[in-house]
Amino acid sequence: MSRDFTNHPRWWITGPEPDESLRSLIERAVNLYGSEGDDYRPHLSRHATPYGVSLDGLDTLSVHDVLAVARTVGVRPRDLFMHRLTDHPALLEEHERRAFCPRCWQNDMHQGRPPTFRRAWSGIFTLQCAIHAVPLHWAPNLPAGEVPLSILRLTPATKVGKETLTLIHGFARRLGDALYDHAPWPPSWRGSAFSARALLMRSTTNLGCLPEHLPLSSISADPDLRGFVAVPLHRNDPLQESPWEGIRRLGPPAWRRAAFWMVAWYVIPRLAMRFRPPGLPFAPFEAIDDQWSVQPARRDMRRLQKYRRALIDMSRVFPVSRGARSVRGCVVGSDHT
Repeated sequence: MSRDFTNHPRWWITGPEPDESLRSLIERAVNLYGSEGDDYRPHLSRHATPYGVSLDGLDTLSVHDVLAVARTVGVRPRDLFMHRLTDHPALLEEHERRAFCPRCWQNDMHQGRPPTFRRAWSGIFTLQCAIHAVPLHWAPNLPAGEVPLSILRLTPATKVGKETLTLIHGFARRLGDALYDHAPWPPSWRGSAFSARALLMRSTTNLGCLPEHLPLSSISADPDLRGFVAVPLHRNDPLQESPWEGIRRLGPPAWRRAAFWMVAWYVIPRLAMRFRPPGLPFAPFEAIDDQWSVQPARRDMRRLQKYRRALIDMSRVFPVSRGARSVRGCVVGSDHT
């Protein structure tokens, strides 16, 4: 029988696994039958929505598409519909939802199930597995079963490394809860959840007028944290859309940990110096800010300038400039070293 994906009347794969995203389910079929990406839609149903016509992606399939996929997989539509994931600002962009828990995938394979991407791993602020409490890792564009799990570390070896990850994960969780679940902002922290969000957007986007590395890219990681903390090394073009979309495109958990670590250093007072991100300059936004002093005003940059001014104003409470160096020195207490 032909194994061509586009002509196959039935996907001979298992139905959705617990909490599996629809995109993960379809990716398993694509890996088996060899089709290209989202071209599956026209071959399922005459009523299927062509990709690009609907704003919905694979995780938020239309009702017609869910019916078609359910028929093709051989499951009840309602069992498939419950695996939809409605888009939300707190979620990564769909193509960036490739974080995974090594323990979960090891358990999947030991139990004879295919390793799958869970919906619970799709959040911007989700950096560790809620079941196993181990850091999430990043799966490149490979079939899930081909990711070399045996070489992945589940935890740093040193006490400081473990404490640093606990700090980063806890800060990300508290920030997300304050922004989207109406949880109280810790009274001892600087600013508010919204000013911290503004600083996060400044850290993860290029608000300059020339291609430049992101501010978070100045951070390096000690050997014990490599694999858990990393930064994008390429230059980014100036912002073209909402600054929050830049964060939604930070799929690798290691990149997001670097961003949250950078912001946590400014938000949480009296952190010990051992928690300062290595390589973080005293003025991390200076390289981008200086671009505006040498470039002439341009009409096509007005929107970007408005975003930049607004984010600077909202995050002014944090000591991120050279003039705030002495302030930062005052708030690092020796009792925490």
